[in-house]
Amino acid sequence: MADKLEFLLDRANSFGSPGYTDGELSSALSSAQIQYVKRFFNYKNNTHQTGFEETEARGQGLSALIQDSGPLAPSANQAGILPNGTFYDLPEDFMFTIYELVFIDRPDCDGNLTEAGVKVVSHDEYSLFKGNYYKRPFANNIHAGVFRMYFSPDNGIKRHEILTDGTFSVDSYRMRYLKNPVDISVNRADPASQISCELDDFTHEVIVDLARDLMLETVKEQKLDNEIDIENFE
Repeated sequence: MADKLEFLLDRANSFGSPGYTDGELSSALSSAQIQYVKRFFNYKNNTHQTGFEETEARGQGLSALIQDSGPLAPSANQAGILPNGTFYDLPEDFMFTIYELVFIDRPDCDGNLTEAGVKVVSHDEYSLFKGNYYKRPFANNIHAGVFRMYFSPDNGIKRHEILTDGTFSVDSYRMRYLKNPVDISVNRADPASQISCELDDFTHEVIVDLARDLMLETVKEQKLDNEIDIENFE
């Protein structure tokens, strides 16, 4: 990827590339990798309006970043919690939530813990719904539901707030999430210590094109007329 990036930069400069350090190439490729993830995770960020898992290309392209959290631990710091709420620490490499699973301390018909649906609400929605019998968190003999809200990190650890109606408690909370990709590291002097892109191989060409654009913007060069339009990438 670094070799191709330098090749594209050299072609973009009619006087020849002045040369780039491994650190500069690493930084550009890592930034481009993050841009790729954010662009194609949310359907609103790309021309084709297709987000994560909406097409095979989107799903496979980001699948290497999917992680399972296992049971999440309640935060040691519960200061500022709303009534009937609990803060949970998220994994250190957490980026975006994909799927959430909550079990409550109410047994179902088979004697197992009841799975509760998770509704992500804003603070305005919480104010509206918390007193509404039909929309607030609930648990009965068949179904259950909890609220989930965002809250500020504690010592750099991101947190979610899970809320019930006070008549039941959360037994466990876990999730599948998209993790932050590891930074790409170019080190031609010591190839064994290099860190490659974690994403699927077919994404690498687009990431290199993104990195090229980032570096050309940095040096105020004009983009190539025949550059690949990443907005139309499939």
